Formats: sequence, C-alpha cells, structure tokens
Amino acid sequence: MRRSLTIAALLLVSLRGEARAETVDQAYAAAVRSYYAGRYQEAVDGLQRILAIPVESADLHYNLGCAFFKLGELGHAIYHFERALALDPGAEDARFNLETVRALVADKIKDELKGTMREPFWVRAANLMTATGWAVLFLVLWWVTFAVLFLLRFIRPGPARAGLIAANSFVALLALVGGLLLAGRVYHDARVESGIVLPNTLAVREGPDASTKTAFRLHAGLKVRLQGHQGDWTRIRLANGLEGWVPRKQIGAL
Repeated sequence: MRRSLTIAALLLVSLRGEARAETVDQAYAAAVRSYYAGRYQEAVDGLQRILAIPVESADLHYNLGCAFFKLGELGHAIYHFERALALDPGAEDARFNLETVRALVADKIKDELKGTMREPFWVRAANLMTATGWAVLFLVLWWVTFAVLFLLRFIRPGPARAGLIAANSFVALLALVGGLLLAGRVYHDARVESGIVLPNTLAVREGPDASTKTAFRLHAGLKVRLQGHQGDWTRIRLANGLEGWVPRKQIGAL
C-alpha cells in the first residue's frame, strides 16, 4: 500500500467522543497504520472520511481498494482500483490489482448472462491512454509526418527516398488512428457515464421501484453504463444491451 498524500486541508473527526481538527496527512497516516495493523474496516472508514471532504487522488483510491479487498468486498475494491486508474492511467500496481480481483470474481461467479463484460473494441482502445496522452501522441506523429514531407524536397529520387515515403505513410496512418482514438476518448469521457456494481449480488428491476419484477441479477465489480436517474434509482445498460433499474447507492459512478 502506498502512503504518499500531501494535501493541506482539515478533516473534522470524532475520537472517543471528542471532536478535533486533524490534517488530511495525519488522517491518511492513521488509516495506513490501521491497515498494517489488520484493522481494515478502520482503515476504510478513515480513508472514506478523507474522500468526503472531498479529496481525491490515485493513491487514496488505490489504498481503499486494497482495504476493501482485505474485507472481502470485491465490488468496492474493483470500483476504487478503477478510480485510481482513471486518475492515473500509468498506475501499474492498481492495474495489476484490478485484473487480479476481476479474475477472482470470474472464478467465483459464472454469469448466466452473456456478453456483460465485453466493451466495444474502440472503447477498450481509447481507454488505453488519457485524452492528454492521445493528444500528445497525435501531435508528435503529425509533426513528424510534416517534417519528413519537408525533408523529401531535398532528397533525390531513389531507394532511400522511396523507403522514406513508405515509412512516412505508415507514420501518417498512425497519426490518423491516434486522432480517431483521441476523438473517441474525448467523446467517451464527455458523453458516456459508467459505474461499478458494488454489492456481491444486485437485483436489476424492470422499473424504478423495489416492488417491480426482477429482470436479472448482476455480480460485484461488473461495469455498467449509467443511462439516467429517477429519485434513488439508476437505469443501467449492459454491454450486451440489457437494461434495468437498480438502487442508486449500489452503483459506484466512475
């Protein structure tokens, strides 16, 4: 568990019936000590109080994911590892833990529904990097393409020039793909709202009411698309096209 979180803020906590002001760093360090002492629920409570300020960081979500995993709450663990990766796509430890927990869920639960986990290829590709990462890659490839085109003016016809043209055509194609993935990532971030199923099992109902019929059930950690809200209920859509309503608090919005 990583323990770097330097934020100047105050957190009001209750300690043995007495309220006192505590810095975020102090609260964070206390939660880390609880984790290493095996008091995982105490660690979760401390880290969640920091989130409620609100304060967010990849480390904070990563550590919450680890603590929830120790408690056996796999849906919450997956949610916080996903949040850590959204804030820091290069966090390889969060990515490794996320894949490990997802594999554990897959081993424990066999879905009757097909196609619930498979997102479209363009979504998976676009989410390999942040919008900033795709923008940087696109601009670098674009300028390389134009630089080579300028350089070709000074190279005489021959094998070297032909090879350079072929290589530059490939770079231009990569720039085009990078631009398309940049557009896809921007669209996905702006228009597509996703969430994670938090409880071990979740009944998806046909309407926004507990009295309506259960359409199907989902397991912890499944990623769903959020289609809208009505009161305390959220309408979700699965990758396979199935839709239904679930209590809002049982989905962790990403």
